Amino acid sequence: MALKINKEKLDKLSPEDAIPLVLRVRKWILGKKRPDAFTRWVYTINILAWVLLMAWNLISYGVVLMSDFIKANKGFSVNEILRSKGREMGFQGQDFLDMVTLYYFLSIFVWGIIFIGLVLIYRKSRYYGGIYFGGFALHFAMMFFMLGLQYFLEHVSSFDKVLYGIMLISGFIHYTLLMKEKNAELGNE
Repeated sequence: MALKINKEKLDKLSPEDAIPLVLRVRKWILGKKRPDAFTRWVYTINILAWVLLMAWNLISYGVVLMSDFIKANKGFSVNEILRSKGREMGFQGQDFLDMVTLYYFLSIFVWGIIFIGLVLIYRKSRYYGGIYFGGFALHFAMMFFMLGLQYFLEHVSSFDKVLYGIMLISGFIHYTLLMKEKNAELGNE
């Protein structure tokens, strides 16, 4: 009998039934309090840039992982293209391919850290600066130490550099204003 009741409940579910769950998850992540318009604007711009950069990272990592599948079906070697780019930058043989694969893998976690910083931006937490800018510092440190400055200059697209700039500059402006606001609140108490 219990199975029949559960099956009936499942048959009656509609897409609208998921909306309250999504709203609860959103409130749990972003908090109950809606921030000011400037914070929402900075958050929206940054989350869009984050989605683009994270998606590009995931796609790049997926292509590297599926290089044998691509070679078998499309007839060209992603690995050989990456090895030749690596030789142009001074890497030996398989080194660049291994390093770029590891870089893309680790970057997934770094973009996760930056996402936590974005959530804290929305919540107007005074601690977001350390996580947000620390995530970017870790990202660029990995890029420069693992792949080199030449990789950033020649192989990171101008569009990606603009997205980095937008995220860092808007985050810095927002953090500066937030600290002034928080310090003013502490001074009034």
